[in-house]
Amino acid sequence: MIKKLSTSKFKDYLKTIIKDCTNWYIGKMDDNQEQAIAIYANRRQIETISEFKNLQTYGILPITLLIKWTKNYNLAELKANAIYELLENSSFFIEKYNCFIKGLYEGPIDLGSDENGVFKFSIELNLFYKEGEK
Repeated sequence: MIKKLSTSKFKDYLKTIIKDCTNWYIGKMDDNQEQAIAIYANRRQIETISEFKNLQTYGILPITLLIKWTKNYNLAELKANAIYELLENSSFFIEKYNCFIKGLYEGPIDLGSDENGVFKFSIELNLFYKEGEK
């Protein structure tokens, strides 16, 4: 059985590569923040997707990133795209886990703005991981 990688360890990793965000959340975001990223462990079923059958030795953590980034649409879109490009098809280590990411869509999903006028984007991804050596 593959030992599960925690969402909080993934958040800690993201904080080291997305350094201009100071407000990080798991599961729920403070709605008063104008620049924040929240990480949600998604419940989508992926075991039956045929493209993953050859990766049986990997654990898969379905993740949704919610990015809230300013009241300026252009800045918010640029930030979401930069994060997507940084993560898509990347490989890295989190402690003893060899990890790689595969996005579900061709880019961030525009969610419009919240009640305060802050723009939001979602990035849907699968984090594949297995214990390995650096």
